[in-house]
Amino acid sequence: MGLIILLSTIAVILYIFSGLLIKMFLNYVIDRKPLSLNDKQTDHIGLFIGYCERFLIILFIANDQYTAMGLIIAAKSILRFNSGQTDQDDEDIVIQKKSEYILLGTLVSLVFGVIIGLIIKYILTLL
Repeated sequence: MGLIILLSTIAVILYIFSGLLIKMFLNYVIDRKPLSLNDKQTDHIGLFIGYCERFLIILFIANDQYTAMGLIIAAKSILRFNSGQTDQDDEDIVIQKKSEYILLGTLVSLVFGVIIGLIIKYILTLL
């Protein structure tokens, strides 16, 4: 019983702080120079999208639907494909950097979601 409580606590803490940890990791990995002069963060939308991604991943893993995680990657690739249409070289670089940032954030979020999902799946086997 103590193991279930410990693992549940770890999973909840990881889920709650995953957005902050991912943001700290991305800030460490990339240059903190703005991607463009007009680049502004809009109401932490990316943070909430990440929480939704991880929640879906946890649900997919808990229900043995591992292939459904491809939906998340596919949704992000649509965003990346649509943002790649421009004529200016400077804008191409900015768009490429934004795409890399989004892709890295998605993959790190996926890792957190898988880890939390596997912990929850293990907890369910102990019950």
